[in-house]
Amino acid sequence: MRVTLNDLGIDPKASFFTLDHSQIDALLEEADRVKYRQPRNANGSRARYFHARLQRQEARQRRAN
Repeated sequence: MRVTLNDLGIDPKASFFTLDHSQIDALLEEADRVKYRQPRNANGSRARYFHARLQRQEARQRRAN
């Protein structure tokens, strides 16, 4: 099952930098659960990259519907 940002209690349109600590913790727990690994050349945290990935997935799903 794919988890969405809404499932984690995060507004899909919210910037990563506006999230509170508990939301970032929820992102990291989900990233651990799905064994997410950020790109090698990443300029940022794993949580930020995972947040961006979930935002892209949700945007793709909205366009498809």
